[in-house]
Amino acid sequence: MIELCKYREVQEFKKHVEPLLAKNEILHNLALGILHSLHESSKPNFMGVIFKDSHAALVLLQTHPQQIILSQIQKLTERELSEAAELLQEIAVPGLVGERQTVLYLSQKLAALNNQEASLKMDQRIYRLDKVKKAADAEGMLVKTRLEHLSLVKEWVREFMDIIGEPISKEQAVKAGEAFIKAGRLFLWEVNGKYVSMANAARPTAHNITINYVYTPLEERKKGYASSCVSTLSQLMLDEGFQTTSLYTDMTNPTSNKIYIEIGYEHVADSALVLLHEKK
Repeated sequence: MIELCKYREVQEFKKHVEPLLAKNEILHNLALGILHSLHESSKPNFMGVIFKDSHAALVLLQTHPQQIILSQIQKLTERELSEAAELLQEIAVPGLVGERQTVLYLSQKLAALNNQEASLKMDQRIYRLDKVKKAADAEGMLVKTRLEHLSLVKEWVREFMDIIGEPISKEQAVKAGEAFIKAGRLFLWEVNGKYVSMANAARPTAHNITINYVYTPLEERKKGYASSCVSTLSQLMLDEGFQTTSLYTDMTNPTSNKIYIEIGYEHVADSALVLLHEKK
């Protein structure tokens, strides 16, 4: 039997789902990292669990207006996913992000039920690293950002968000930049006094931390700076005590996937972001 349980209290939700998600920190790093940052007074858009025969199968968490994070605890058949889609009809699902096959099938079913269209926004791969195989080979050094770097960081954050198709305002970029800097894990790659690349470490869990916001301005690309920045930051996180680091890549960008594999990142799973919208 497929059932949907909805939660209103953050602490109750965390108590029930964190032990399940923690069994695979890499695969569930997105949901776990966000859960760790939520406080008792936090008000996520939606929290729920799809159960199969009284056992959790899918964990659902929405804090972003355009997507619900779907964490797969156990695989469901197509028939069971169709039942789950019918249960989710009562929720306004704007989009889903999670294990690729499950998200693609479930979003198509939801779109059909609600007379909508489902559009693939991001096709990604999740990677993990437990040992750096290729150290930095470009000149330069890793520099922790400070508030004096904010003017540069806000521009690079905006440019990064434009590239991934999620443009933000100047005010949002400033807010994000300040948060990254204050968290103490946003770094720049500096060469002869000039900053040429950026990478951030975020969503720490018990044993893992995720590398994101990897960005190099157009004029500094193809010089090995991003590779050296990510490699050095990954090693720094391992040195700080994390057992693994993880990251997401765009499956349509073979260059970045090749670079991360050379550093030592290993493919764990495929992820997709699908948005649901009215038919054109």
